[in-house]
Amino acid sequence: MKGIVLAFALICVVSSPGPRPQAQAGQNVDYDTFCKLPDAQAKRTAFLATSSENRAVLVRTQIERWRDANRARLSDKQLSALADLIAAITPDTYGEGPKAEEARVKARPLAEAQRTLFTNDEIQAMQPNGPCIAKVK
Repeated sequence: MKGIVLAFALICVVSSPGPRPQAQAGQNVDYDTFCKLPDAQAKRTAFLATSSENRAVLVRTQIERWRDANRARLSDKQLSALADLIAAITPDTYGEGPKAEEARVKARPLAEAQRTLFTNDEIQAMQPNGPCIAKVK
């Protein structure tokens, strides 16, 4: 099962995009507000309604908070893989056009690495629609 499931963040990164709705002013959402949405469908709808910049922020924040909450038990290899993934998540990742496709192609090997380094439950927890994670102080 681990090999079948990709993190939502990674699916968004490596899937071929169709036209994506562009956010209008006021449609962006901060991480804590996004986390309070009632279910996965509400989160997906909100995610798709935001700008590519906001999507990147939401995805990076979830992964960064998961990493920070689990840092003590993660290996150097896992931490390095997460650093690479976080660095690859840019507004281009969720945009359109050649730069967007280039960003997604660059991220595909990172998706494979995640599947070999983390359990399915860990990957699920890193998804933007995964459990909300408090900021580590």
